Formats: sequence, C-alpha cells, structure tokens
Amino acid sequence: MDIFDRQNQVGRFLALAFGISWTSWLLAATMPSLEAPLKIAGTFGPSSAALILVWPHLQERRELLSRLVRWRIPINVLLYASALPVAGILLALLTVRAITGNGAVWPEPMLIWLPVVVFAYIMVFSVVGEELGWRGLALPPLIARHGPIKASLGLGLVWAIWHAPLFLLPGDFHSAIPPFLFAIQIVASSVIYTHLHLASGGSLVPAHLFHASFNASAGLFPVLPQTRSGDLTALWFAVGTLCVIAVATVFVIRRRVRLSASQ
Repeated sequence: MDIFDRQNQVGRFLALAFGISWTSWLLAATMPSLEAPLKIAGTFGPSSAALILVWPHLQERRELLSRLVRWRIPINVLLYASALPVAGILLALLTVRAITGNGAVWPEPMLIWLPVVVFAYIMVFSVVGEELGWRGLALPPLIARHGPIKASLGLGLVWAIWHAPLFLLPGDFHSAIPPFLFAIQIVASSVIYTHLHLASGGSLVPAHLFHASFNASAGLFPVLPQTRSGDLTALWFAVGTLCVIAVATVFVIRRRVRLSASQ
C-alpha cells in the first residue's frame, strides 16, 4: 500500500475509531446501568477500527499484528517505557512536598501484589484497546508524511479530543481534571510514544508498557485531584515534568533523524 493510500487509511481509521468510541461513551452517559461495559467498549474503538481496516489485507494484517509480539528490543528501551511514568510522577510529588511542605508522596499502604493487578487490569481493559490503532496503524504513515515531531503533536491533539466524551461521565476521573491540562499531558506523552516507536523499530510492546505504567502510576500514586481533596498542584507539577521530558525527547528524536539521514 503506497503513502497516499495509507494517508487515506488514517482518515478512515479516525472516523471509525471516533465513531465506535464516542457512540459507546455517549450511550454510557445516558444508560447508567450499562456504563461500565460501554466505557470499556469505547476504549477499544481505536484497536477495533485498526483491525476492521487491515483485516481484508493479509500482508498488512500480519505486519500490524506481528508488531504486538516484536520483542527484539534493547532492554534500556523496555526499562525506560516501564519506569519513566513512575519516576516522573514520584519526582513531581517530591517537588510539591519540598516546595509546599505538605502533601502525600507515597501511595497508601496496600497489598504487595495490588500494583501488578492494577497494571494488568489497565493493560487488558484499556491499553490493548488503543495502541494497535494510535501507534500501530496511524503513527507510521503520519511519520512518513510529516516527520516524527509533527506526527507526534498532530496525533496527540487528535488523541486528546478523542477522550472528550469521558469528561461528561459523572464519577469518571477525567471529569475532575481540567480538559486543557489533560490535553497538554496527552500531547506531551505522544512525543514519548513516538520516541519509543522509533527506538524499538516499530514494536508496539514499549507503547503498551508505557501506557499501562503511566495509567497505573497515576491511579496508585496520590497525584490526581480525587486523592488530594480536589487540589491540582501535584497534577500540574506532574504534567510540567512530563512536558520537560517531552521537550528533551524532541532533541533525541531530531538527533536520531539526522543520524539516519546521514547513513
């Protein structure tokens, strides 16, 4: 499939992903008894859309699915993807404590296996539903046409907008976060996903690890306003830390592109 066809495929992917997800989430807002399964169904919009589009094409289907199990990746890339969210959130919380003199840093005492359960739950019921679409189908042709930085920022903005209906669901953690702050976090993290994509040769394993670690860390550490009596200070610092990392990552990506061009 040539670049033109792949660009058209990205447009079809976005239409399908938004259609599946937004329909499910808007139904969840009007059907409280089915809110939980409908929220999960909506989360699987991107991966479902990707599979619908590639399934009739054997070569594309094999190529996309093979990236889910592409484990020949430098160990430092896997460690970076897994540990960065924990380190970033912990640094933000320690900074808030140092500046303000108060605020929790560590999670409440919990069973030692709980983080593993949370990580696995998020991986299965959230991350698997997204990454096959965003970083699997959409990102490569966007990089080919626009370059990695513009592709990261553009896809990040679209990804942020995709979450919009979740802010309408009472009780969902998104509803307590300012949409603008959430959008900044999504766009900044999109740059890191692109770096992981390039550093792993297109494998989807680091993206899944980073996404699950990010969401699990945000849920376990006291960084969200729900765990701090509505206070947004820690979240602002966490997003600020993420933005600093994203800016540094831009320079890493540009260096990688220059080195590739010179070879």
